[in-house]
Order: sequence, then structure tokens, then C-alpha cells
Amino acid sequence: MSSPHLKAGWLRPPGLPDVNDPARTRCRAIRCLPGEIAPYVLLPGDPARAERISREHLDNAQLVMTNREFHSYTGTFRGVPVSVVSTGLGSPGAAMVVSDLARLGVRVAIRVGTAGSGQPHVKPGDLVIATGAVRDDGVTHHHVPAIFPAVGDPGVLDALRRAARDSPGRAAHVGIVHTCDAFQSPRLTGELESYTRAGVLAYEMEASAVLVFGAIRGVAAGCILGIDGWVAHVQAGNVVPDVAARDQGVARMLDVALRAVELLHRERTAHAG
Repeated sequence: MSSPHLKAGWLRPPGLPDVNDPARTRCRAIRCLPGEIAPYVLLPGDPARAERISREHLDNAQLVMTNREFHSYTGTFRGVPVSVVSTGLGSPGAAMVVSDLARLGVRVAIRVGTAGSGQPHVKPGDLVIATGAVRDDGVTHHHVPAIFPAVGDPGVLDALRRAARDSPGRAAHVGIVHTCDAFQSPRLTGELESYTRAGVLAYEMEASAVLVFGAIRGVAAGCILGIDGWVAHVQAGNVVPDVAARDQGVARMLDVALRAVELLHRERTAHAG
């Protein structure tokens, strides 16, 4: 006999709303209603990381909804309302999530994830704050021409940089990252040298979608990444991350992202007053 909690596809905790409620299907991915998601949202890829962020970094966090790989939590950080929503792996899911967030009136969305280094001076455990992303994904090209850039919102970028300066730890680099849907892409292997010369700092799978869909949907978007290894090693077949360095980087990445949210909220509140 199948479990009743498997009806939506993924194992879901009891007591959550029906994912097929017509009011919820307006948000195709996250199935949330207005008021359930905070104005400030962190976007990890992994649902398990979303749960851990909410548990370890937010006060009074509650699981709001799950639908497939999209798990949504809402709580507060130092009194600021914050949600954490997982996007799953790759740009299509991230694009759907940001589109849903725009429908719910979210102001700021920050991707928080891991990435492989593309430069010798960017080491495991370091942070990378993305000024923009190479759009080597598929989904964004269906919405805006290839000449449209994937760049971070200036206010979010500035808040991330200021928060990183005030957060002790390993280096926080600022620059271009590369987004690709194809993990271990043979074509990318052949292009790494040219991207390295161009100064691409890190490689990951969601940033360009978050930045582009933030721009076209009216959500101020940014991206900060913790470095867990070297992209050249991954392309060569060694996909095992530097776990200790990754965990240190992720902890500081979350500290910086939440400090940035606090800065943005304080400044928006002061401006409104």
C-alpha cells in the first residue's frame, strides 16, 4: 500500500496544504500563497540545505510548503522576515522559483550555493560574490536575447560586498561566474582555458537564471557562492568536493547573505520612513 504522503511525488510531511489547491497552483513551482513567503528570500539548490539554513540560522522558522524539489521555509533573522526556498538542480527550476517569488511580491532573492573554482587564487572555502554570470544555460535564452546580460542588482551586490567586509574568514572574491546546465560538459572542458583568461571566478548551475529572471520579473537578485573544489578536477572526473573547506565556506556564505539582507532591510526601512 502506498503512503498518502507520496501522492504529490515526493515524501511530504503530514499536515501541509494540498499542492493541487487551485489557489496554490498560480505559483507553479513552490505552491505558496501571498503572505507565506517573506520579502527577502535565500535560494539554495538543495532542499536539505534549505531545511538546515532555516533550522540553524532563522528564528521561529516554519516549513510552509513542499512541492517536488521546491521546499519553502519562513522565519526571521534578527527581526527581519526571511524565507528560504530550494530551487533544485539547474536553471529551469531556479527560473520557475524566481517567477513565483515575483508573483508573491518578494523584493530580494539571493542565490546561496556552492561552486567550483576557475582561478588559482580562488581556493576551496573562499567566497565568490557574482557581479554577473555567463549565460551558458538553456532557459534564459527562451525569454531574452543572448545579448541581454545576467547581472546582479546593484543594491544587492553592494550589500553583499559590505557584509563580506564585516564577516571574518577566508577571502571573498567579486566577479563573473559561469552558469551551465550540463554538469561535466565536454564542450566546457574545451573552453575552460579561454574562460580562465577572461577571469571567470567560479562555475555553477543556477546563477544566470536567478539574475535574469530577477531582472525581467522585477525582483532584486544577487548571488553568493562557497567554493567547494576546482572545476578542472570536476571536468576531469574527480567530483568529490573538499568537504571541510566547503562546510566552512557555506557557513560564512550564509552569514554574509543574511547580514546583507539585514542591511537592505534597514536601509529600505529608513528610506521609507
